[in-house]
Amino acid sequence: MTPEVKPLLKKLREVAIEALEERRGLVVYSKMDALEMDRLARKVEQEALEQIRSALPDASVVLEIQQIQDRLRQMDGKLAELDAREEISDRSRQLERDDIIWRAFEEVVALLGIE
Repeated sequence: MTPEVKPLLKKLREVAIEALEERRGLVVYSKMDALEMDRLARKVEQEALEQIRSALPDASVVLEIQQIQDRLRQMDGKLAELDAREEISDRSRQLERDDIIWRAFEEVVALLGIE
């Protein structure tokens, strides 16, 4: 691993850990209903993914970075496909969007080596 990649991976891990802690805080200390809690958790995850995306270089030869970039592109593709679908209700669309974001976040966290 090149020396410039270590600080980048450290920064990406910090963003992901902060989001995980914020998400846990919603669950542990919240008195809101489950739907609202879930909505806020997806918002935290989506914001973390956008921070991670903005910190990534345009191209990389480092496998970990490439895998994260690929996973974010895969998420974007699934979200675009979902947005193009006309036969589903807005509520179903939102639930599926939440699932796509949640899965991408969990996979990026795993790629960063965070358990």
